[in-house]
Amino acid sequence: MTESTLFIFLFAIAIGAYVQTVTGFAMGLIIMGITASLQLMPISFIAAVISLTALTNIILAIHKDHAHINWKIIRIVMLGFIPAVFVGIFLLYYLDQTSTQFLQQMLGLVIIIGGILLTLKPNPINTTPTAITSIIVGIAGGLMGGLFSTSAPPLIFYLYKQKLELKVIKNTLLAIFMIGSIIRITTISIQGYITLDIMLFTLYSLPVVFLFTWLGKKYPPSLSDINMRRSAFILLIVLGVSTILTA
Repeated sequence: MTESTLFIFLFAIAIGAYVQTVTGFAMGLIIMGITASLQLMPISFIAAVISLTALTNIILAIHKDHAHINWKIIRIVMLGFIPAVFVGIFLLYYLDQTSTQFLQQMLGLVIIIGGILLTLKPNPINTTPTAITSIIVGIAGGLMGGLFSTSAPPLIFYLYKQKLELKVIKNTLLAIFMIGSIIRITTISIQGYITLDIMLFTLYSLPVVFLFTWLGKKYPPSLSDINMRRSAFILLIVLGVSTILTA
């Protein structure tokens, strides 16, 4: 671990934590985009640190607000989400050893698609989505979560189309992310992929996440919600294109 690598990684953590606090999304995508485009470390390493860091913050955010979780939606989404997470983890470590260039190109495409989906603000629909639709969304989120520890884009787009209170959407998303993080951490721990360096990077990252989460709440930028989303969109598109070009 070099000092410059650690500094850039913590910088990415800071940007991701601040943007997510203000907009409610994009932490994993931003961290992945900055670090992968600069090729600082393997994608599997970054995904592991994101999982460990995110789980800590999700538990802190959700432990007093679990009454606002829609477990009915989660149960259906999990039918596709859980098996897809395992498939995503397998693909990640297989491609990390056999085709890192293809893996990085795939990540760049995911970041670009994620930026587009997260920028859209879908109007709620009057009809309840079918179980098949929910399972497909779960599969998409699970694959992205297993591969890159960034399952947010399809799940956010899906839940914001439901006629639900914002608090219910937020906490339902957090519960899904928590389940995904637990599955990822447990699986890669059993397989022996949690190394000392991963634990050290996680320990260094946590104070930065807490600090910039607080800053995002205390000192949000003087931008409207739509302009903040546009800024995040531009950042993610640049990171996605950069990730593909440097593959």
